[in-house]
Amino acid sequence: MSKAVACSIKIDLSGIESRFSPEQLKAKQEAFASRVEFEMRDYVPRDEGTLQDSALLASDFAAGRIEWDPPYAQHVHDLPQASIRKTKNPNARSHWPEEAKNERMSAWDAFAHKLMEEK
Repeated sequence: MSKAVACSIKIDLSGIESRFSPEQLKAKQEAFASRVEFEMRDYVPRDEGTLQDSALLASDFAAGRIEWDPPYAQHVHDLPQASIRKTKNPNARSHWPEEAKNERMSAWDAFAHKLMEEK
């Protein structure tokens, strides 16, 4: 049985729990995870689009979980970069969650700070 490709986003909520209700914090986490998934899509290898689109249904953004769940997801994730076709997505990468994190972490950090400043 193949494994899904997933990543978890954990936010240290100590220190901010008194500023926001649990519902507000959950909404902020959902907004953050949704944005991260949207930006990771730029890196997901694409053929028919099933792998790339699967995150929308398999993920639980409110829980901070992003997941790609076709049976072949882990296999594609683990391929060497040289095996990734870029005809339909020139930005496609193997290990796309890690690659997106390496390139976009500072933007995600800024977005998280912005979310915590909003009421």
